[in-house]
Amino acid sequence: MKIKALLLSTFCTIFLAGNQAHSETVTEGKEGFAVCNACHNPSLNPPLAPPMWGVQRRYKMMANDKDHFIGMVTQFAKAPTIEKAIFKNAVNKMGLMPEVQLTEDNLRKVAAYIWEEKFPPPCKHWEIGAQAAEKAGDTEHANKDRIMLERFCR
Repeated sequence: MKIKALLLSTFCTIFLAGNQAHSETVTEGKEGFAVCNACHNPSLNPPLAPPMWGVQRRYKMMANDKDHFIGMVTQFAKAPTIEKAIFKNAVNKMGLMPEVQLTEDNLRKVAAYIWEEKFPPPCKHWEIGAQAAEKAGDTEHANKDRIMLERFCR
């Protein structure tokens, strides 16, 4: 009886994991994402780049579909310019990101991972941002971050 229960449990685990697993391309992209997360990590204080939650949202709003999203993210990461930047305020505060030193194929895999991943709201980023803006006397930015905290984190 124990063997049947173990086999059933193993089958269910494999079946469910298989249904939730990313494609091979996305799995490979997740490995390369560490390069992005070095700066787009929402817990960095001070922040070095916008959190990936926001990057994903903005690019998805601009993209016609997954392929368009992957193309836009890849092209920007390969050769960032102020003209192509979609976070103008972040560029003004943190500077333009450097070229990502991955092959175009690997960048496309990372972009596919970014498309599919469910990033949590960057609550720590907004807390840090609200505190820093308050210290700097930038009440507009502090209020914006507090609104995002209330909307997505509380």
